[in-house]
Order: sequence, then structure tokens, then C-alpha cells
Amino acid sequence: MYMQQGQAPGQQLSQHGRPGMGGTSQGDATVGMAGALGPGDHGMGGMGGVMPSAMMVNGAGMMGSMAPPHALYANSEGVSGMSSVQAVAAAQAAAQAAAVAAAQGNPMMSSPSVMSGPLQMAPTSVIPSSQYHQQQIIVHQRSRASATPHHHARAAMALQRQQANYLGGSTFDPSHMASGTPVSNYADFLSGRSTTPLGHMNGQGSTPAIIRPPSTRAKSTSIGSANDRRTPGAATYYSSGNSNPPAVGTPVQQQSATAKSGPRWTELDLGGMNLRAISSPLFKYTFLTKLYLNHNQLASLPVAISQLRNLEELDASGNLLSVIPPELGLCCKLKELLLFDNRITDLPYELGTLYQLESLGLEGNPLQEELKGLLQKEGTRALVEYLRDSGTAMAPPPDRQWVALDKDVNTDSPDVITVLSYNVLCPKYATPQMYNYCPSWALAWEYRRDTIMSELSAFQPDIICLQEVEANQFDEFFKEKLGEMGYEGVFWTKSRARTMSEGERKLVDGCATFYKSSMFKCVASHLLEFQQSALSRKDFRKCDDFFNRFMTKDNIVGFAVLKHCKLPGEPTVFVANAHVHWDPEFTDVKMVQTAMLTEELALLAKKYGGLAPAPPVHHGGADGGSEAHRVQMQLQQQQKQFQKIAAIICGDFNSTPDSGLYEFLSRGRLDKDHEDLLRLEPYADYKRHGLRHPFGLKSAYASVGELPMTNYTPTFSGTIDYIWYTTGMLATTGLLGEIDQEWSRQTVGYPNAHIPSDHIPIMAEFKWKPAGSVPNPSGTPGRHSFQYNRK
Repeated sequence: MYMQQGQAPGQQLSQHGRPGMGGTSQGDATVGMAGALGPGDHGMGGMGGVMPSAMMVNGAGMMGSMAPPHALYANSEGVSGMSSVQAVAAAQAAAQAAAVAAAQGNPMMSSPSVMSGPLQMAPTSVIPSSQYHQQQIIVHQRSRASATPHHHARAAMALQRQQANYLGGSTFDPSHMASGTPVSNYADFLSGRSTTPLGHMNGQGSTPAIIRPPSTRAKSTSIGSANDRRTPGAATYYSSGNSNPPAVGTPVQQQSATAKSGPRWTELDLGGMNLRAISSPLFKYTFLTKLYLNHNQLASLPVAISQLRNLEELDASGNLLSVIPPELGLCCKLKELLLFDNRITDLPYELGTLYQLESLGLEGNPLQEELKGLLQKEGTRALVEYLRDSGTAMAPPPDRQWVALDKDVNTDSPDVITVLSYNVLCPKYATPQMYNYCPSWALAWEYRRDTIMSELSAFQPDIICLQEVEANQFDEFFKEKLGEMGYEGVFWTKSRARTMSEGERKLVDGCATFYKSSMFKCVASHLLEFQQSALSRKDFRKCDDFFNRFMTKDNIVGFAVLKHCKLPGEPTVFVANAHVHWDPEFTDVKMVQTAMLTEELALLAKKYGGLAPAPPVHHGGADGGSEAHRVQMQLQQQQKQFQKIAAIICGDFNSTPDSGLYEFLSRGRLDKDHEDLLRLEPYADYKRHGLRHPFGLKSAYASVGELPMTNYTPTFSGTIDYIWYTTGMLATTGLLGEIDQEWSRQTVGYPNAHIPSDHIPIMAEFKWKPAGSVPNPSGTPGRHSFQYNRK
């Protein structure tokens, strides 16, 4: 990127002296950094004046300097009928002819320095050693044919022109682009995945390659919605007004440009511009899905390219690259990475996290024979997996800090207890297909379980609630190992185990609660199967749709009734360990499961808590003010009673803090017209007056703010695990802090070599609250970690 001395960053001059990012002028078309600027746009320069139409070209003059796009490539349909040598020869001949035709009308391609540089345009005779090598050679020759400035943008424009003509117009109408009319799948044509003629690719479901850009006068454009509940989390994303990229791992649906407010441009073509550097503002365009930097003079790729987490295609072929930044491995959505004709000899192991990569182009590089041979013989996936499994693990994260809410608390006092909740990721769910960004050795259960046990041994909580524990692992591993540390445990398996054979039941996961036997004794354990509970409800039998939606979910909650042996009178604490349904499309199912949990807890509290009988709370009944008043009076009576109950609810609730589930547990009620209850049918009892529970519950982390995330994968990052407690008898005095965010940003997701699950453990410290006392709501973060026993 060229800039005169003393010139502002937004005023870079093009090669021909016109404002733009190294643009060229031909005919009545002005080509700048982002494709082409239309009439009246010539005064826009640099990143500050980039036309968002990254894949547009204005004016017919530019099209005269190149062959039609379909002449540049060997048609995939034709290749399939040839031998390997014939296919390669055809691709090479087409590439050479296209390059010559393009150079005839292009002043830039007439430069000997460009033609004799890293491109090496002369075709060579290569006999492919495998189908993977054959595909490499074909795509390699296509890449060489794209050396003209903004080749991809102009090819896409030609495609759109042909489509417009095919639809009946003799001339192209620019209003098609202004209205965001979809065009055919140019990307599939380029990669050889489609053999459909260019003029016949307007079938339903085709992917737009060119879409109307937002107005250049608009300061910001929202392409996400905080109310979008298709995923557990929600986020708002801006393409220009807010330069801050979304959090790493924010749900894919939230980050992609799929807003209903209008189409978005997501592709940028800077190819063939003889650029020697890239302006840093480019990497604030985190919405980009395709970036073409091919056939320039780039000696390196900036580390900041890792900010483009939505990239699916990156072409940096025909440059002077000798090193690939390891940070490129953070762009884990990449499906195509073309690095042809550079000076690359080695690849960073971090590219092993590109688990979606389908095509890695490395022909024309002096690559190490081991890597080159693996790519040619076994293809892209084999090379990516080799890099993933061969690399050394990154440095471990800093120790998580302990946040002290009450600095005066005596942690050795028997009235202080610690509780940990942890979804450990069942081995059956930890498949290479689901977590193929994680090294295979780090995904193996034998490795992960030892890491989990090391964490539990370091934290030494008084009560442990684990989710996704496999039945045989509870018996053969956790029960034995934790027993050696002074714990006893209870296990509840998921509902589907009841219909399986003995051998199959051992592989079903469930919830496990452990407690220190020196401090507690278990007087009762109870399993609530949501499926079985639903069968006993008459109102659900009338709700055919909901009944079918609910009965296919085998989630459970396990209750342990514990007596505190070291406190006078041995007070009772009720510990619930829950795993709520995961699917964000089934918010009504989550709400009903949680309502059932609170109802069951109320029944157990009456049975084992020494409470006087009180009228139960019914969520249904006849409509009318008198019925609502009666329900409210019953609820108030129960609330007074349950203030004397010490209860802790742990688990994976698969719901973010802005969900109806969080509101219901924290407020004690959820209105019947809440959006998370919309799928409930009107004759369901839960729909009559909304949801109610009599416990004064609070999330342990609420006083300082929920953690930024407890679950982190490439497609989601958010808080979905909680520890709830009754405020009448317990007060929070300390919390386990977050994992260092800067460290997490250098990973694509969990699990990895240091984090054994896609969840992280959360932990809270509670003190039995004397009557009339008020806990200190504020606190200062401590500076020590859990590398010791707290008791």
C-alpha cells in the first residue's frame, strides 16, 4: 500500500495518481481497493473511502481487458472425462491463454517485474501423483489465471451480467445490484464444485456472490439482534459504527451477515494490485467472509489477520510470503486457504485448528518434502490433522483468581462450605467430528479425566456436582479416585438407560454429586425424570405438540439431602444437580423442566426440612382474578416457610443470563406471555398464570456479575452454568474467577490441551447465615489460586 510522505492514512494515492488503494483507471471505470468506484466516487480514497461494494466493477471498459470468466478455467465437467494428464494440460493451456489475453489490455501486467516475479506464469508439465495432487494442480493453474487486478470482482460482475441477460434483459441493469438481487454461486464455479454453465446458475437456493452494500452515509449497521434466541446466547454486531469485533466464539448465527434488515457485502478483492503492505483498518472488517490478496508483493501477512474470525476463503497466492503467521489458525471458519506461488518452506502447527478447511493450496512453494508429500498423497484434511496432533501445546492459562466477597470470613470454620459445578463432557459426546479442532491425544478420555481429577484435587470443594458423567466412569474412576480424597457420591443416570441392556446402560451419562464424608452425611437421594413427571400431568395430555416435543428429551435432575455433621443440630442442605435440555429452539421445554425442578425441590423440602404443612402452589386453575389472588396468597405463605431452607441448585442450564430461565429462577416468577413460553399451548397449566416458585434464589455470581463464559466452542461462547442458592439461610463469601480472557482469545475453543471439557468449572463459597445478618455485598479480588487444600 503506497502513501506519500505527510499524507493522511485515508488519502493513499493509486498507481496512476488517483485517490484509492493502489487502483488503476481504464475506460470509464475506476478500480480502487474494494473493486470499483462508480461515477462520482473518484474522490473517495484509502480505507476511509472504501466503497463497501467489495465485489463490484463499474463500466464496460474494464471487462474488455480480460477473457470471460468461463474461458479462464478448465471446466470441471470436461475434466472429469479426461485422464489426469489431459486434465492438467487443459487447465494449464487455459490458464496461459487467459493470462496472455488479460495482459494485452492491462498496463500493469505488461510490467516485466510483475510477470517475472513469483507468479512463474509459464505452464509446466506435471504428472499428478493422486487425485488430491490433481486437484491441487488444477486449482493452482486457476489461481495463476487470476493475476489481473480485481479478477474475482470482475469475474463476478461478468457472471451477474450473463445472469441478467439470461433472465431476459439484453443489457445489465445496475438496479439488480442496488436491490440486492441474488446471483449464482461464483465461488463454487471457481473451485470446480459446480459444472453448471454460468448463464444457467440462477436456480432457487443459489448463493449470492454480489450483494448491495449499505449506504456509505450510514454510521452503523446492525446485522445481529440481541433478541435473536436461535442460540443460547445473544449478541449485537455492527459492521462499521462499532469497530470492536464480537467476542471470540460468539454464536455463528449472530456473527454472520444474515440480518433481515437488508443484504450485506462480505467479500473484498485486493488481488493483482502490486500491494506491498495492508492497511490495519482492513482488519476491523470482521464481517468479511472472503478476502482476496492474491498476486501482490506482500512479504508477510499481518498478525492482525486473526481478527477476521468469519473468513471462509483467503487467497494470498502469488506473493512473496515465506512465513505464515501462527495466528491464522484462529480463523477457524476457513474452508479455502490458497497460498500458491510463494516462498513458504514450513507451516505453523497452529493451522491444525482450521478444522473446517477443505482446500489448502501450496503448489509453487519450496515446501518441506514431508508436508508436501502428505498434502499430495492424502489431501488437505490429512495435513491439517497432522499439524493439529504434532504441535506442542501452548502455555497453560494463568491460575484463576479467587474473588473474596467477605475478607473477614474464616474459611476453616465449619459454617463455611464450598460448592463446585462442572460439566465434564461425556466421552461419548467428545467425538473427533464434534471437536476436531482439539488434538486427538488431548480429546482422549484417559487424558481428559486425569486433567479433570487434577482440577478437583486442587480445588478441594466440600460439595461437587458433575454433569455428563458416564455411568461406568462413575463406578470405575470418579467414585474410586474421589473416595481416596475423602468423598462419597451419588449418581443418577438419564432416562434412556431404563430401556437399554446392561452393557448399553454403562455408556449412558448422568449427574453425579460428591460430598466430603467428614462434613456431610446423605440422608436421602432422589431422581426427577422430566419425561416420567410429564406423563403424570393430565394437562400435558391435551397438548399434543408440546407433549411430543417434551417427551423426546431425557434430561434429569438429581437431589441429595445432606446433613451437616459439624454444625449444631446438623442442619439440612438440599443439593440439586441438574442438566437442562440444550436446544435453543426448545425454550418452552427448558422452562417446564426448570419449573418441575422447583416443584420437586419444594416437595423434598417439606418432607425432609421439618416444615409445617402448607397449601401447595398450583400453576394452573380457572381463569379469573379470584383464582390468581388465591395462587398469590399460597405462594406468599410458602415463601415465608422456605426462608428457613438451605438449598443449592447446580448445573448446566443451557441458558444465558438474558433468558427466561434465568429470570424465573432469580425473580421467582415468569409471566405467561414471556417469549420463552410462547410455544406452550394455552390449555397447559403452566400457561395459565405463568411460572412461580417459593424460593428466594440468587445466582452465586450475580453480586459481581456472571462470568463472561462458562462454555466456549468455535460456534458459541457464553455463560450457561450456574450455582443457585437460597438467600434466607446462605450468603456468598467467595467465588472462583474467570479464565484469563487474553489466553482464551488465543484459542479457538475448548477442550484443548489444558481445558479438558467444553465447559469450565465454577465454584462458590457460602456461609451459613445467622438470623438477622446481612452478608457483605462487595468484595475485592484476591490474588491467590487454588494450589492448596482449603480445609
